[in-house]
Amino acid sequence: MAGASSGSFDMDSIIYLHDGSFEGLMHAVAAAVKSKEDVQGIYAEKEFSPRIFDTCIQIKTDSQQSLRLFEYLKKLKGNAARFAINGFLSEDLQVGIHLYWLVRQCLVYGAKATQLYTHDSIRHLDKLSQKVGSEAHRFTGLIRFRILEDGLQYGPFEPDCNVIGYCAQHFRERLKNQSWILHDIRRNHALYWDRDSLQSIDIDESFTSHVRQYGEIPESSLSEAERYYQKLWKSFHAAIANQERKNLNLQRQFLPQRYWKYLVEMR
Repeated sequence: MAGASSGSFDMDSIIYLHDGSFEGLMHAVAAAVKSKEDVQGIYAEKEFSPRIFDTCIQIKTDSQQSLRLFEYLKKLKGNAARFAINGFLSEDLQVGIHLYWLVRQCLVYGAKATQLYTHDSIRHLDKLSQKVGSEAHRFTGLIRFRILEDGLQYGPFEPDCNVIGYCAQHFRERLKNQSWILHDIRRNHALYWDRDSLQSIDIDESFTSHVRQYGEIPESSLSEAERYYQKLWKSFHAAIANQERKNLNLQRQFLPQRYWKYLVEMR
């Protein structure tokens, strides 16, 4: 069944551009659907380079228009709203046009639209949503917090998708009586929980660069107890390992090597 364009546009392609925010994406999708034009793409402006024959329509974000569409998707129940949120968090470059087709199908079939897996866009959004959900779940078990000199817990990680919000919600319940920082190194986006509220904070770029390069924070920033426990944990991990049965290929099958970088026991 027809769906989103693969990215190879016809002459005079109509492209909608937004500011890159979730609200901007929702407004651009709403405007594209309302226009009844043959829209070929919906992109964040910074991610798109127009061709000579593209007709680009820039959308100035209107939060009311965005909210109206999102509330409509939520009222449908089913997976429509989740497809929108997780599609955005996946950072897939084609997600805009896929959401455009989702909304068009919802206007015809209602909540059942998210079950039309023969439709390219519905199927693609379902895969993106599962990818985001799976990665968020995986990192709730893989993030390793380090105790800093001031007693604050710091957890660096590098997810493919923008799942820091989902992970923060998990740790807000799990570690609600402790102060901690979750730091998405790839996007240099950090969330700080102060035992009462969750807020975005800025992390020094030189600190972030060090963590990104070495997979660890400067030892001088660690508490004495943290340095001790890291050595203890590494020793324990090495002691229980059966060197004769060591199989790195099998380890990679269960846990891809890209997740090893911030695991203390793998360093």
